[in-house]
Amino acid sequence: ILERAGGNPLFVEEIVRGLIDRGVLMREGQRWRTVAGEVATDIPATIQAMLLARVDRLPQEVRRLAQEAAVIGPRFDATLLKAVTSDPGRLEAGCELLCDAEIIEEVAGSGSVSSQSYRFTQTLLQDVIYQNMLLQRRTDIHGRVGAALEQLCGDKPERLEDLTVLGHHFAQSAEREKGAHYLQAAGDRARMIYANDDALRFYERALTALGAIRQTPLKLAIAERIADLSGPAGRREIAHHHYETVLQAYRESADRVASARVLRKIGRLLWDVGKRDNAESRYAEAAALLDGADAPIEQAHLWQERGRQAFRSGDHALAAKWADAALDCVRSLTPEHVSEVGCDATLVTAEALNTKAVALARLGRNREAVRQVERSIELAEAAGLLGAACRGYTNLGVLYTTIDPAQAMEVCRRGLEVARHIGDLGLQARLLANLAVACCTFTDRCPTEGVPAAEKAIEIDRALDQREHLPVPLIVLAQIHQCNGRPELAAGLFQEALDVARETGEPQLLFPCYDGLATLNLDLDNLAEAERYFSLAQDICAQHGLDPEALVVLPFLD
Repeated sequence: ILERAGGNPLFVEEIVRGLIDRGVLMREGQRWRTVAGEVATDIPATIQAMLLARVDRLPQEVRRLAQEAAVIGPRFDATLLKAVTSDPGRLEAGCELLCDAEIIEEVAGSGSVSSQSYRFTQTLLQDVIYQNMLLQRRTDIHGRVGAALEQLCGDKPERLEDLTVLGHHFAQSAEREKGAHYLQAAGDRARMIYANDDALRFYERALTALGAIRQTPLKLAIAERIADLSGPAGRREIAHHHYETVLQAYRESADRVASARVLRKIGRLLWDVGKRDNAESRYAEAAALLDGADAPIEQAHLWQERGRQAFRSGDHALAAKWADAALDCVRSLTPEHVSEVGCDATLVTAEALNTKAVALARLGRNREAVRQVERSIELAEAAGLLGAACRGYTNLGVLYTTIDPAQAMEVCRRGLEVARHIGDLGLQARLLANLAVACCTFTDRCPTEGVPAAEKAIEIDRALDQREHLPVPLIVLAQIHQCNGRPELAAGLFQEALDVARETGEPQLLFPCYDGLATLNLDLDNLAEAERYFSLAQDICAQHGLDPEALVVLPFLD
């Protein structure tokens, strides 16, 4: 027994139990003796075979009840099992026999739908029973369980637990599409509370349940949701794959508005990795599709995205114009339309206010910019749009540096906490970089808080290949080293930041690189190089109508 069990106590128990059940071991007083001559030949080779043999010794109707219970899961309610079993009249007697055989046991406390609840004595036992059922029988029972749960949970279940279990059973039944609907609803529910990893798992299970069927509206909606969550989590290749799949289907069905929406999202993905030309072509294609279409919310989303693009390209007046166009578009909606689109109108308003604010800041209207960002955050937080709120925190932290440095650090910390809560790594990198600036400019916490924040931001940006933002923490860390008398480290970081910033040509990134390298060379008496970099810094400001002082005071806005 010990040799076959290999040190597994569960196997020891099951071997002994099986030998007793078959009469191979018999009790004599305080001892046991073997009746058969060769015990080893009666011991199954695996624990799974041992457990299955134990189930096979049950009466047929009790074995059938155990199978029905196993489909429900490791723990089950008597009421649910009664609704599922093919012989409800024998339920109580069957459960008693299963308890006597130590297949199941009653558990204290009520179940989810009845006062009497059971569980399998071993999770492996439930799995062995389930895996050794015919696929068709499992499929049929899953369908019965799903139908019974629908009766017990009501017409419109809202609890995440109910949606999950309904999705699980219908996804394993003949009604796979119904299972996908419930799993999508479970994903939406998890997404509402920013349990994004759980939401992704639910969406992926829903997509798996639908299998290789044609591209139905449900399948497209689920795939787009997976892409929406995968991008901020750093899984851009997955996001891009799903967006392209969905876009192809919408193009084939001539759905212009849906195609424009997905093109806008692809454009944002491309923009974040520094592929600005490709991003701009997607935005232009989306704009062409929306021309003449009755889609005010999607039009507003696109205009606000174009405004953000204009800001990052250095055209701040145009950025403000696009943001105002987006806001006007939302204001033109009727109350009925606002009620129909719900949070989408609030989201685009919050984002457009943010874009307008940073444009105003670059145009020298700082006080007005602060009011716009504060309004953006207020709207976003009231609607639970924490991603939009985080973008507001990143900009407000920078704007507050000219008004209240202590408040700037508090805003960065608050935003960072929210970004971590929602699992958005890109926003975390932005807030960490801003926190580093605030700590090292206004406090003595630069070594303990500022430097680690900048280094963590660099780590995140490199891991996600966020080439749009990577220069920011590189510049921040370079400036810290420069101020602390480490010119070699500063020069290397400035040069790396410059190499990346040249890919996008963004003025607010190029200027501090040129300015930093100029002052470094000046300190080293490399006057020719210093003059060259100073000239480049002046040229970039002249080209985009920027005040160099403003880029020093308000370095990085998004």
